[in-house]
Amino acid sequence: MSPAAIQPTAPRRHARLAVWMAMSVGAFVLAGSLSLVLAFQHNVDREERRSFEAAALSNARFLEHGRLPRSDRLAADLGRISGARVFFQSPNAAPVGAPGDRLDPAALEAPCDGRVKPLSNGEWVVGLVEKNGDRILFVRPAASRMLAMDRPDTWLALGGFWLLSLALGWGLARRVTRPIQSLAASLPQVGTECELPELPVTRRDEIGSLARTLVHTHDSLREERERRRQAERHAMLGRMTASLAHEVRNPLAAIRLHAQLLENADPAEAAVSRSLIESEAARIESLVAQWVAHAKALPPVRVPLDLAGLVAETVRLLEPQARHAGVTLEFFPECPVEMSGDSDRLRQVVGNLLLNSIQAMPHGGRVRISARDEGGAAALVVDDEGSGFSPAALAKAGEAFFSEKEGGMGLGLTVVREICEAHDGALRISNRPDGGARVRAEFSKNPGRKSVPETNP
Repeated sequence: MSPAAIQPTAPRRHARLAVWMAMSVGAFVLAGSLSLVLAFQHNVDREERRSFEAAALSNARFLEHGRLPRSDRLAADLGRISGARVFFQSPNAAPVGAPGDRLDPAALEAPCDGRVKPLSNGEWVVGLVEKNGDRILFVRPAASRMLAMDRPDTWLALGGFWLLSLALGWGLARRVTRPIQSLAASLPQVGTECELPELPVTRRDEIGSLARTLVHTHDSLREERERRRQAERHAMLGRMTASLAHEVRNPLAAIRLHAQLLENADPAEAAVSRSLIESEAARIESLVAQWVAHAKALPPVRVPLDLAGLVAETVRLLEPQARHAGVTLEFFPECPVEMSGDSDRLRQVVGNLLLNSIQAMPHGGRVRISARDEGGAAALVVDDEGSGFSPAALAKAGEAFFSEKEGGMGLGLTVVREICEAHDGALRISNRPDGGARVRAEFSKNPGRKSVPETNP
């Protein structure tokens, strides 16, 4: 599936860490406070039950030893002492209580086992059976709630406490998440040339330690990057100097030899020597130009020009050197190829490609050159009959200092690629099906527009 076929989806919104932490604290406080209220209420309820049961049993024993008559007056007096309403009931008789007291009929059905039984009207009843079979019922309101949950002020107090807890949780969460956000934002810049944002290095906790470690790592990586850059520059300068010196040594030796031969040479031999001297001097000039172009790549100075005419001019200049190597340059321009480009840089492209093709055929051969107008782009294609590119050369096309030629600097195709890219184009290399290499240099005809078509070499 191509990237264009993938439909963008709406980004999933994740809860921020501070919100999550504050809500967690709030939920914990809410659940904890309610749990404590319920636990305390349960304990109070249990203790009230035990106290009521003990008081009822104690009063029943007192009545049993006192042998007092069971009357409404006794029920009233005992009720004032025990804090409960007291009822006496003989078998098959109506209960007797203090004047004005009424007994819920449900209390008569409660078992008399000395345990508290809740009634539907919110009261508790404890029933006991005397030795003679009479029943004593103690009735009182249920245990009062420690907090009246049905009162507005109770909920107002709890709500204020919960909001305060939530605010406290939010403040603590922000104290943790804000420095974490700044640390996360600075991570992509660690080791780069950019300055890190302000970090909490003054804090004395783990976050401050992490911030100080991050700053130290950033400074160390920047220093290491600078040392590596200096080392790479020195290494590159050394490779370029050694390659240039090695490459220039052979032409200089040839120039010295033919200059010595000119002293006693006849006119025909002198002409050949002068031609070779000029060719080797042009070769040295080309090597130095490649070195300078790679070391100091300036933006192209675009002017209207005819690529076909520029190629024809360069072919004429290199024909003597090609004939000396037994190579035939074939260029038959069909029509002008108008474009906007840097004429000196484009001449360098043509010269480098032709010299590479000539050097690739030590036993002679043909080089076919064509300049094409392809709408929004101009293309220069060079075919030779040499051995073609090796797999390693195809994989490292245009890589600096890669050369399979003995003594080669490995800058020819690098310079060509850089010039093509400066003209919003590209360099493509391949091998021809019938043998030999094919190099295609593409240039955009209009400045700033990458309109080079994706065509086969």
